[in-house]
Amino acid sequence: MTLGRKKALQQGRGWLEVILIVSILSVLVVIAVPKFYDYEADANVSALKGLKSGIDSALARTYALAEAKQISDQPSQSLIVDGKEVSVKYGYPQMSALPKLVSALQDATHWQIRRYPEQNRVDFIWLFHEQPAPACYLMYQEATASQQASTTLVIGESCQSSAEEKQRE
Repeated sequence: MTLGRKKALQQGRGWLEVILIVSILSVLVVIAVPKFYDYEADANVSALKGLKSGIDSALARTYALAEAKQISDQPSQSLIVDGKEVSVKYGYPQMSALPKLVSALQDATHWQIRRYPEQNRVDFIWLFHEQPAPACYLMYQEATASQQASTTLVIGESCQSSAEEKQRE
């Protein structure tokens, strides 16, 4: 075999190797991208669960202090919790006091607050790519004379990107 012919065969093999590598990488990307979005959705849900834990912890601390001060049966009172004065209602923090007690709520770039004063309720809506995810939020129900304060997670499809948004990214 001549030297020129040998080089020509090697050049052909080089292009074949490049095409093979690009094909393998394309398959890996097709498999990996959907997995990435699953992790992203899991991270959004984890952020909401973390917020719920923070609020539940603040509820327990506040109520224990209110019980110790014997004000847990009063509709409106003030209490010092973790060095901060907060408004309490039947021993639990009022809606307006939650950002003082839960540091995650102090970052307004991740949460949008939707208030329902007639229902003694506030929703902390997860912001996904700076847009509210309306079916992905934490509901805080303020205490009343007949029920204690509570938190409820609402986790819907909007916790992750829509298919159109995935294609744009």
